[in-house]
Amino acid sequence: MRCTFIGFITLLSILGSPARSAPPIWTGDPARAAAELERQWPAIADAKQVLGIRGTLRFALEASGLRWHPERVETAIARARAMQDLDPGSLNRGNFKWRSDHPSVLDRNGVEFAVQLAALLRLRFSDTLTPSARTTLEALLTDAVAGLRGHEVKVEYTNIFVMKAWGLIATGEALGQPDVASDGYARWQSWLEFTARHGIGEYGAVTYYGVDLDSLALLARFAGRPEVRAQAATAMHYLWADIAANWWAPGDRLSGANARSYDYLYGRGYLEAHTWTAGWLRARPELEGAGWLGGAHDNQTVLRDLVTMPPPAEWTEPIRTQIPRTVVQRWGREPEHRAVNWIGRHVSIASSGSSRGTDERTLVANLGNSPDVPQLTLFMDGRGDPFGTNKIANAANQAKALHLTPFLATVQRGPDVLQVLSLEPLGPKTRYNAGELACFLTHLTLPANTEVWLGDERAKPGTAENPTVIPGEKPFFIRLGAGALGVRVLLATTTSGDPAPIHYIADGRKAVAHRLTISHSTSEPTGRGTVVVWVQATDNLEDTAFSAWRKKFSAARATVRMHGNIVEARASGLSGPLRIEADVEKGERRLLQGGEPDALLGVNDRDLGREILGAFSRGTGP
Repeated sequence: MRCTFIGFITLLSILGSPARSAPPIWTGDPARAAAELERQWPAIADAKQVLGIRGTLRFALEASGLRWHPERVETAIARARAMQDLDPGSLNRGNFKWRSDHPSVLDRNGVEFAVQLAALLRLRFSDTLTPSARTTLEALLTDAVAGLRGHEVKVEYTNIFVMKAWGLIATGEALGQPDVASDGYARWQSWLEFTARHGIGEYGAVTYYGVDLDSLALLARFAGRPEVRAQAATAMHYLWADIAANWWAPGDRLSGANARSYDYLYGRGYLEAHTWTAGWLRARPELEGAGWLGGAHDNQTVLRDLVTMPPPAEWTEPIRTQIPRTVVQRWGREPEHRAVNWIGRHVSIASSGSSRGTDERTLVANLGNSPDVPQLTLFMDGRGDPFGTNKIANAANQAKALHLTPFLATVQRGPDVLQVLSLEPLGPKTRYNAGELACFLTHLTLPANTEVWLGDERAKPGTAENPTVIPGEKPFFIRLGAGALGVRVLLATTTSGDPAPIHYIADGRKAVAHRLTISHSTSEPTGRGTVVVWVQATDNLEDTAFSAWRKKFSAARATVRMHGNIVEARASGLSGPLRIEADVEKGERRLLQGGEPDALLGVNDRDLGREILGAFSRGTGP
């Protein structure tokens, strides 16, 4: 299944074959695109207007691709150049301000995003530029090399690392600087070999998988070395296999746990620009506005057309048609750096073995048969923001919803997940200052139209002021259509060590999602809170089967013991016992037993990841 150079040529022939039914496209109306550019132009022309570096260069690229007003492109490139740090003594020399009104470089990723566009502009549309614009662009790219090299990026930071490799390759080849291109090629090889051994660091990141596919498509189409074009196509094969494996067709989205998410309710993001052109979505999504001036512009699709390479059906359809399927994937060097996802016809459940960032989702489930049904997510919160809607701007004015990062220990086997979450939010190693946290809660968000059952009785949500109490020792069940989840909270503690209350809450009559909230502390936390949950998914239920399953799950043996900082948890899963023993204070996973066998990217016990990328794990090429 490995994609050789011949395989890449085959890919291109498949994409261009008239026998294949035409997939949806992004290509817009050039006349309307010109009108959109015209509306952006006053901001470019006015030196007092605040511009973003990505939007400014995107304007230049889109206008050049349409051969629209080269003299205005010249102005845009000059404004981008004015956002570049040209101080010889600066640690950020060659990098870019994220916005023109910033006092300095506040987000060092600016150089990767800027060069992605600027190098492509020089490679593909140099003939459309005025002599002055070409000179300015070449000076910008020459200085940007120092910015790229000076910005240290870990290989696990997938989207930026691959974008950096593309930027160095494209810049070196556009400017005739082979040493710069060679630097990019070396970085590319290191990412490819790391991924072949350890998986994608930003696993399941619905926004950044789209960014990854952009960079991989640019490498597959425009890298000067034929073998690297073939390697990039192979990497696209691997990423599309990952996307297909974790795809939840009833909701038109990825279903798994994920490293980074900006949409806690629906798991939407920029990847949809690619899954739309793959033909996987029922409705065309909106273009993401992050890289534009004044929001997205549907008819400016020069970049979109250059990075769109829908996958051949043989890469994805044999995976997507396997239902149920169990997906196992690695996302880092450590044993706990793995994610598991079980996908049925009407329900899915996924988990991660570790928690690394403040925008992760490490236990995610799906129910229903519509993209309008929110996902179910379990996470710890210190801001009173159960749905990730209270976003806070960072130094670069990027609004994000950030939550707590607990110690995590997980065992998943098929549709059964046993998970421990534990955190002392203001402990010795905290990133928070006194007064920054308003509470300490664990939320399980769920669609508002789900049924919640306690034993044989339907439960109704209360309000935040008068919540419905869920008995801590009693299993509860969440059902929508023919899919359901059983949940047993085996342990939930307040920061003083007492049993923590569990409340079922609807935040308003028109809310699309409700929540089950465990309260470790309703004010600034002063101690540790711990949760142990066992969640089991079941599929294809009618009423009688649902009743029988509730009784069986309620009666199944599950135990938890906490002595000091040691948690020992056991649950009798459908495929055998699950067991965790962990020191929550030291962050040690002493025993994880009963989970799925390891794989780079496994689907129903077949390691597709090794089949696709196996040769690169030894550094032997495609």
